Amino acid sequence: MRILGVNGWPGASHDASACLLVDGEVIAFAEEERFTRAKHSYGQAPHHAVAWCLAEAGLSIEDIDFVAHGWEMPELFARRGLEWFPTPEEALDFLLPRGVFPRRRDPRLIFVEHHMAHAASAYYFSGRDSGAVLILDGQGENESATLAVGSGGDLKLLRSISPGWSLGYFYAAVCEYAGLGADAAGKLMGLAPYGTPGDTTFGGALQVHGDGYSVEAVPENLLSRGRTDEEDDTIRLWVNRLEKTLTLPPNAVSRGFDPMLGRYTKRTARDPYDYRDLAATAQEALEQCVLALVRGLLRDSGESTLLVAGGVGFNATLNGKLMRLPEVDDLFVQPLAGDQGVSLGAAGWVASQAGERVRPMTGTVAWGPRWGPDAVRQVLDATGTRYTEPADIAVATADMLARGGIVGWHQGRSEGGPRALGHRSILAVPYPAEQQDRINLTIKDRERWRPFAPSLREESAAELLGLDRPLPYMIVTTPVPERHRRYLAAATHVDGTTRPQTVSVGANPLYHRLLGQVEERTGRAVVLNTSFNGNAEPVVCSPRDALATFARAPLDALALGPFLVQR
Repeated sequence: MRILGVNGWPGASHDASACLLVDGEVIAFAEEERFTRAKHSYGQAPHHAVAWCLAEAGLSIEDIDFVAHGWEMPELFARRGLEWFPTPEEALDFLLPRGVFPRRRDPRLIFVEHHMAHAASAYYFSGRDSGAVLILDGQGENESATLAVGSGGDLKLLRSISPGWSLGYFYAAVCEYAGLGADAAGKLMGLAPYGTPGDTTFGGALQVHGDGYSVEAVPENLLSRGRTDEEDDTIRLWVNRLEKTLTLPPNAVSRGFDPMLGRYTKRTARDPYDYRDLAATAQEALEQCVLALVRGLLRDSGESTLLVAGGVGFNATLNGKLMRLPEVDDLFVQPLAGDQGVSLGAAGWVASQAGERVRPMTGTVAWGPRWGPDAVRQVLDATGTRYTEPADIAVATADMLARGGIVGWHQGRSEGGPRALGHRSILAVPYPAEQQDRINLTIKDRERWRPFAPSLREESAAELLGLDRPLPYMIVTTPVPERHRRYLAAATHVDGTTRPQTVSVGANPLYHRLLGQVEERTGRAVVLNTSFNGNAEPVVCSPRDALATFARAPLDALALGPFLVQR
């Protein structure tokens, strides 16, 4: 069975993506932003991603049995009084136009409820037989949180929380208030450890009780007719409440022309760092709410395995707290936790409903485009780039890293999700601490308080970080033992934690070997690993993307396939 999972609807979505599942196995996955270079691909359908997935498998749209969309779009439109298409064929042609995807026959278009798609991405791809499932995001069609249980190949929904009480929108409202932008949850999480938490109820607007929480600032049954979601109204009501509660006013944002850049840029009246106490308070409030939900979910389901997805699942600090809960024996957080992951989940749900066994994830999300040595060489020659071809790119890169160099690493298939996991990465040794400033301020052109994460060999995790389990997706924080902090100084956050990626030889043999070469030179099989991109730019995908970012960012070298480009 050939199932094309998709996320993204023209004019009404974000994080468009496509996933090709053949007989229950992921053959290809890609995000639209990687091709268009427009971060989060707001309002875009996944045309580039679909076209690449089909080309990767040597298929056309006619060869697909089902197109599984990760939103119940007809219900979403109907509930809000928006016009929908008279027939499924017209809906499919709006999503995947015949002018772009010629066909004589249509695959069957199936709309999967958004939180069901998230839940399927967490349960079916986790490899666990059973587990409690927690979905947290901005919202789905009619819910912002879903508590479920997966067992025996089936997903059973237990209860949900309405969009008005969305923890995702609460966190987004705080981001907006601090001048970071509503889609900057990762920035707020990184800022939080620098602050001191205050009143986590925000004057009684957010109350934790029993196995859940309640919100006074926003009506529970809020419905924004004429729109596809409640995001704008919920954030507006939260910002109004924060303005009445907090002494620090909202951080005013304006746009001005920057003659050095030659374009308009965003400016804030205050440094967002001034809002660090607010960030700490919001983070602690989020954690209190979610921990209450999880304790109730585990009690009601009788499970000790917890499976997490939805955009809030990217909050690695929260995930670290969940992993260390005494009630949790096993934690799996879907590394494609955001809306890009619902293309994977929608395809997995359709496959499961058809009786197929979905192949679980094995420590990698590198299912995207790749370029062989000949193709890379053609790009280098066509662009007039000077390069060498070392006998062993891992050895040559390790030599540069051991000398304190910072290297772009573009190898194999591109990863999905926001975390670079050793295929499209910027690498350095994780010390001294000044490496953090150098990469943040000069290479990534972003706030100096933004944290970094380490990649280390799976077999080194116990000794370096005291880990008793693999953490291959860089999505959970863990404390750094005091005795190793000097060797992880640039990858240890101010609160003494880090967000590690453990690398196995099976998941990424070249990257694993590079870490081994680094160990031979430094004594430790660990590097600082951050995504290969500039500020407000998607992670690089193609060799040309890598060369363009290398040209702008003062990296010392670029390991592009088997070739090395140096300054």
